[in-house]
Amino acid sequence: MSAYRERKLAELNDEIRNYPGPIARCDQHLPALLEERARLMAELERESCPPRARWGHDGGRINNERE
Repeated sequence: MSAYRERKLAELNDEIRNYPGPIARCDQHLPALLEERARLMAELERESCPPRARWGHDGGRINNERE
């Protein structure tokens, strides 16, 4: 599921980066994009593993364990 969220986040970042200006105060589309990006970033952070856990699952040692 995180691959989908990461792909969607990349798409949102690209859309925000290329958003046409100038931006009117009454524009509602850009704030919605920013809110969706913030929500996706929070979801990705909640579901991600800490760096040490990822390293351990990739074959690294955790807590100085020996093989």
